[in-house]
Amino acid sequence: MTTNQTMTSDVKAPILQEYNRNPDTESKLADNPSKTILLLLQGVVDKGNLAKVCHQSNALVEKGFHLGRMTTILDALRDRLSMSENTPLAYDLDELYRYADKSIQEAVFEKDSFYLDSAIEILTEVRDAWLEMMHQTGQLAENG
Repeated sequence: MTTNQTMTSDVKAPILQEYNRNPDTESKLADNPSKTILLLLQGVVDKGNLAKVCHQSNALVEKGFHLGRMTTILDALRDRLSMSENTPLAYDLDELYRYADKSIQEAVFEKDSFYLDSAIEILTEVRDAWLEMMHQTGQLAENG
């Protein structure tokens, strides 16, 4: 009788692979914080859509993974808000992010996808508004 003994170090699942940082990309993003926000917003919407696909296919572990990533990205977005009396929009965005985060928490155990759909819708609208603002201010080319 033979046994298939796989060592943990032999497993090369994408989720376990070490993240490789790219200094050039990080430098370009540091020079353009608006694009960083856009990428984060796109990432949270993408993760929401992946969570919805997992929900529909009853892949609950994967759904939970994507919901967790959504929460992490929302935390990163909130960390980038500049809260002062001169930035009332930051407070509004913070409230939207908090509402979306609460919806994500509710989505963990929901049988339908009402809360997940709500979070995706809100975050998609914020992403689209951010993209429009970048186009209008010339921070992003029309075809970019």
